[in-house]
Amino acid sequence: MKHFFNQLKPENLKAGAILVFDYDGTLTPIVERPELARLPSDVRRLLRTLAKRFKVAIISGRSLSDIKKRVGLDGIYYSGNHGFEISGPRMKLVFPQAERVRPIISKLCAELRRELKRVSGVIVEDKGLTASVHYRLVVRDKLKAVKKTLEKIVKPQVLSGRVRMTFGKKVFEIKPNLEWDKGRAVLWIIASVDPKKKLVPVYLGDDKTDEDAFLALKGRGITVLVSKRRKKSHAKFFLRDVGEVKKFLKKLVATK
Repeated sequence: MKHFFNQLKPENLKAGAILVFDYDGTLTPIVERPELARLPSDVRRLLRTLAKRFKVAIISGRSLSDIKKRVGLDGIYYSGNHGFEISGPRMKLVFPQAERVRPIISKLCAELRRELKRVSGVIVEDKGLTASVHYRLVVRDKLKAVKKTLEKIVKPQVLSGRVRMTFGKKVFEIKPNLEWDKGRAVLWIIASVDPKKKLVPVYLGDDKTDEDAFLALKGRGITVLVSKRRKKSHAKFFLRDVGEVKKFLKKLVATK
């Protein structure tokens, strides 16, 4: 994997691009509590400027309403809950099969909160169509208890085929067990926005869920892993951190 700045010049995107960004860990640093991840005002201004020249999309594990509120830009595309919700100019999708799992997600969150209330630092986040169990603030000797509780409560629904569980950065994700992910979502957005395939897709992400998008765009788009250390990834390039992502945005804005 090669460093992005050494391989691609922003002027190579002059013909047009669709810029797709993950949020946490890509546009904003990873923080201890999810509600503290605020988009810096200068990054918002850069995205607003870029949206006048390119198509811009934000795809996140957060709920659609949450990510739209945090980014706060009109005229761009948003996808929440790992792709199960999508909205933008002349575009709206809520995965219908995922909607039917909403009551199960709600019930699991209630049970997890009840069982884990004595474990300090656990955050159970009900996002409607999916859920997240954050354990970044949990002390190491309590992690086994958290995982055991998750297995006890969530495993029956996993075995029933209704939900599946995946892992991210200090978080367990509970999702509808459907053939849909960030990769399929970003392909759906691109096909809707650019049916004639004239634009270059550029995807930047930092987490395991972004690997689905890297894989989906292999051979077609420009994929960039945001990571301080080089690791195995389907991405073609890497940037080291959120600071380098902002530097790339500035270079794009400065390119005439």
